[in-house]
Amino acid sequence: MNRIDVSKFERNSSFYNQINLLLTVKSFDLQAIRKRYLNSKKNNVSGSTKRREIALGGVVSLCLDNGQLLNQDVLCQLKEPRGIDFIENKLAISSEDKVHIVSDDIKTIHNSFFSFIHTVSFSPFNSNHLLVSSSGFDCIFEYDLTENKQIWEWFAWENGFEKGKDPETNSDIYLTRNKEQANRWKDDGLSYVLIDDPATQSLPTAHRSAFINSVSYNRDNKDFLLATLFHKGVLLQINRNDKSSEVVIEGMHHPHGGKVSNNFCLATSTNSGEVVLIENEEENRFFFNGINGKPSELGEMEWLQNSILIKDIIITIDSNRTSFVLFSPKKRMYDIIPYNNDWAIQDLVCGEISCHQKGLLKNISQST
Repeated sequence: MNRIDVSKFERNSSFYNQINLLLTVKSFDLQAIRKRYLNSKKNNVSGSTKRREIALGGVVSLCLDNGQLLNQDVLCQLKEPRGIDFIENKLAISSEDKVHIVSDDIKTIHNSFFSFIHTVSFSPFNSNHLLVSSSGFDCIFEYDLTENKQIWEWFAWENGFEKGKDPETNSDIYLTRNKEQANRWKDDGLSYVLIDDPATQSLPTAHRSAFINSVSYNRDNKDFLLATLFHKGVLLQINRNDKSSEVVIEGMHHPHGGKVSNNFCLATSTNSGEVVLIENEEENRFFFNGINGKPSELGEMEWLQNSILIKDIIITIDSNRTSFVLFSPKKRMYDIIPYNNDWAIQDLVCGEISCHQKGLLKNISQST
């Protein structure tokens, strides 16, 4: 494994062309999130211990061009939009406990186990198939959009990740949606949480066993999915056929955004400030600690929210520096483009939607 300091690259704004992006802004009050983030670090807790109030965020379009951020447009406001994906003129966005599909019209997907949805991902093999990561209940769902029905599911609790932690006592706590399993744990004297009515129940971040931060398809093999597990610090590859899993990248700190193909493997190690890229079986970790622009009160803490790969350029959301960091591992060049200091940007995708779709998004905003 090689650790590479991005701040030692050449600062340059000419190594990339114009890039149109669609973003989810989880909240327009980043400072409130940062305050909670600092408090959790002070208390040595991985996430909230109680269900907090849902924030108002939105979907934004903008353009990165020659070191500048252009054409910013808040397309709609939603309750905590996190996941976003765009393919073949179809846009998918999540809003806390539902998913909106925007094409010629709007379709909305509901599921009682949708809670704090973090990502949505279209299949590269069939654009009518969509993955949804429901982080609130440690589970993944796949939908066929032509029939608007669920066709596959994966619960971490039922596939080797049933043990969470009680943050107050640091003792083990077991998680299930199965009453019979809960009764067996009860008979064994084990502490457990039974989620048997998800529409009325919740599971705070710190209690979750895996906390699935992202899910995506393997771009070259339809039999496998990729999931980043916040609490475990790994990128997991899941076999869709038998639901078995194996670790692809380990040793990360609260990872996001795992993506894999035959040629590369990419993930963001959020709190260690690293972007992990594996190519030709060589693992490189690009770290951001030396880049200027971070508020002094954050000290050595890093917060890289997510990264995407466009050809040979990686774009990373740096939430502590409130900037997009673009860098080319091959050319050893990088650029920093600041964005609004109040934006808690969660996810991004390359694309540009139509005027008609922008109108549909405004309708979602007005009806929320």
